[in-house]
Amino acid sequence: RTGRLGHSAGGATDVSRSTVSDDMHDASSEHHVRAPSRLGLENRVEFREIAAAVVDLIPTGAGQLIVDCSSLDSIDSTGVNALILIRRRAAAKRVPVVLRYLNEEILGLLMLTKLDDLFEMEDVRAR
Repeated sequence: RTGRLGHSAGGATDVSRSTVSDDMHDASSEHHVRAPSRLGLENRVEFREIAAAVVDLIPTGAGQLIVDCSSLDSIDSTGVNALILIRRRAAAKRVPVVLRYLNEEILGLLMLTKLDDLFEMEDVRAR
């Protein structure tokens, strides 16, 4: 199931491009959320709510949340905090959070702030 979530007024935020898909066929299924190109003050709440809704659909201890970061080009401290809160909610259900296609610059930021251990990383991309 793939759906388009979010809304924006006059294109003020690109969370409207966030998409969610999940595959509930087996316990190791992946549940996807696409990060916007900029994650920060303007859209952190909406992104966090979308991801939380997906986490809530995942059975405890089954599957993983994949955050597709292929479009994510910039993140501020409020965006990082949104990722931390999503991870905390997922951890309460023993669901790992995977940041997929994260660019090297944002990975460097997470490493600098010692937050890289909170997430699994897959397919880091060059800037």
